Amino acid sequence: MEEYLITYKTIEYGEHTFKFDIRDSFFEKYDNADILSANLKVLVLLNKKKTHIEINFDINGIVSLACDRCLEAFDNTIKINQSIYIQFGDEGEDTDENLYFLPESEYEIDLSKFINELIVVNLPMRRVHPEDKNGNPTCPNNMLEYIKNIKNEGSIDPRWNELNKLRDGTS
Repeated sequence: MEEYLITYKTIEYGEHTFKFDIRDSFFEKYDNADILSANLKVLVLLNKKKTHIEINFDINGIVSLACDRCLEAFDNTIKINQSIYIQFGDEGEDTDENLYFLPESEYEIDLSKFINELIVVNLPMRRVHPEDKNGNPTCPNNMLEYIKNIKNEGSIDPRWNELNKLRDGTS
């Protein structure tokens, strides 16, 4: 992933812009099975200063995820605009999640790990097809019907009936 390596020691102080297209192969290198496919544009604005580097990531596009309800793929829109800061020197005590330390002996920054982390952290916790305008799931109808039938086929454990009575205050 050499295209994501920035040799920061050789670039001038000031702002520098980098553009990347993220596709499926990017996530294969990180062994990320959650993202089935991707079509993302990444704009990186790197501002090199004497004591630190400020990096702003603007990530936009679509990733395909497996629905937690029906297991079919659906497209999830990604819009991320986040900055991180890289401080030169030994790791300090700072607990800011957007602050990273880079030893003086290093001369490169691997942007791919930051890009991957930002995308993965911004994926939804519950991954389901979006709802339609009436609030109904948009999973394929055959899967919704199958799920409904499975729920109706199962016999209810009588202990749940007793617990439901306690919850409803009807015991």
